Amino acid sequence: MKGDPAMSPEQKRLIKITTSIAATVALAIVVALPVVYYMTSYRYMQGALETEAEINARNVAAIIRSNPDLWRHETLRLEELLKRRPRGGNAEIRRIYDKNGELLVESADQLHRPIISKSYPLKDTDVAVGKIEISRSLAPLLRRVVLVTSVGMVLGAAVFISLIMLPRRALYELKEADERLQRFAQNLQETNEELKSFAYIISHDLKAPLVNIKGFAGELQMCLQELETILEKEPERSRGDDGKRIDEILEADVPEAIGFINSSVSRMDNLIGLILKLSRLGHRELKPEPVDLNDLVEGILKSMAHQLEQKCAQVSVAKLPQLVQDRAALEQIFGNLLDNAVKYLDSERPGRLEIWFEERHEEHIFNIRDNGRGISPDDQVKVFEIFRRAGKEDVPGEGMGLAYVKALIRRLGGQIWCVSECGVGSTFSFSLPSTEDGW
Repeated sequence: MKGDPAMSPEQKRLIKITTSIAATVALAIVVALPVVYYMTSYRYMQGALETEAEINARNVAAIIRSNPDLWRHETLRLEELLKRRPRGGNAEIRRIYDKNGELLVESADQLHRPIISKSYPLKDTDVAVGKIEISRSLAPLLRRVVLVTSVGMVLGAAVFISLIMLPRRALYELKEADERLQRFAQNLQETNEELKSFAYIISHDLKAPLVNIKGFAGELQMCLQELETILEKEPERSRGDDGKRIDEILEADVPEAIGFINSSVSRMDNLIGLILKLSRLGHRELKPEPVDLNDLVEGILKSMAHQLEQKCAQVSVAKLPQLVQDRAALEQIFGNLLDNAVKYLDSERPGRLEIWFEERHEEHIFNIRDNGRGISPDDQVKVFEIFRRAGKEDVPGEGMGLAYVKALIRRLGGQIWCVSECGVGSTFSFSLPSTEDGW
C-alpha cells in the first residue's frame, strides 16, 4: 500500500511517520525487555547473595564467639558450615578470609564465568576479624536473557506489524468510505438534477393547457360579444322572462365566469413561472466576484425608499464585510429578506430594521431584525417551504420568496434560520463562507 500511486502525499507522509513510530516501539521492546529483565534479575541475585552472606556470617560469628583466639583453626567446623546449602540450591563458591585477607577455608562448586560475588564482614565484639564471600555464576542469567531477547524480538515484530498495519487498514477503510460517499453524492446529484428537470418539464408542460384555456376564454368572450350584437339587431327575441334571463346571463354570469377563468389562469401562470424560476436556479452558473455588501445593501434600501417611508421605518446598518460571492445571488437574498421585513411591519407602530453580521470560524452570520408582526413558533420552519405562508395573508405574495432565498443560500454553501416572537418581531439569520474555499 505504501507504493500505491492513488495515495495522497499526506497519506504517504502518515504511513512514513507511523512506520517510524512502529520501528521505534518495536526496537524499544526488543532492547528494553532483556535489559529490564537482566537488571531486575541481577539486582535480585545481588540481594540474595548479600542476604545469604549475612546469614552465613552470623553462623560463623557463633564459632568465633565460642573460641575467639583459635577460631581460625576450626577449619573442619567452618568447612562443614560452608557446605550447608538448601536442596536444589544454586552452585556457589563460599570462602572465609581472616582480617589479613588470607583464605582460611572454601567450599567451591564448578562455576562458569562471568561470576558475581558478595562479601560480609565477620566480627568479634564489633571488631572485624575477617569476612565471608559468596560467588555465583551469571551464565544461567545470561542464558535466560538470551531467551527473553528472543521473546522480545518476536513480540517487537508482532507490535511492529500491528502498528504499521493499523493505519494502513484505517486508510483503506477511509478510502472505501470516501468512495461510498462519492457514489452517494453522485447519486444524490443525479437525483437532484432529475428533480430539477422534472420540475422544469412539468412546469413547461402545464403552460400548454393554460394557453389553451386562456385562448378559449378569449374566444368565448368574442362569441359573447358577437351574440350581444346579434341580439341587439333582433330585440323582439329578447322580450319577456326569457329575454331577461338572457340579459342576465350575457351581462353578469358569463362575464363573471370569464373573469374567474382569466384570474385563475393568470395566478396559475404566475405560480408556474415561479416554479420554473426555482428549477432554473440549480442550473444557473454562479460567478464569484468581490462584493462590497455595504454598497449592495445601500443600493437595495434606496430602491425601497418609498416603501420605508410609507411604513415610517428607520434602518440601522452595521459595517458589513466584503465577500467573494455571486453578486446577483446576494442581491436577491438581501432584497427578498428586506422586502419581506418591510411588508410585514406592524402598521400600529413605527418600523425599525437592523442589519449586522458576526464572524464565526470560517463563516459570516448575517442578521436582519425587524419589529414587525412576528411569526408563531409553529410557522417558523414552514415559511421556508414553497407556497407556504404564515399568519394573515393580507400582504401580496405567493409564498415563494423565502423558499427561493433558502435555495440560493444553500447553493452558496450556507444555511438560513429564523427566530421570531408574535407581536415583537423577527430575526432572519443566514450563514455564508467567509473565504473562497466553498467554490
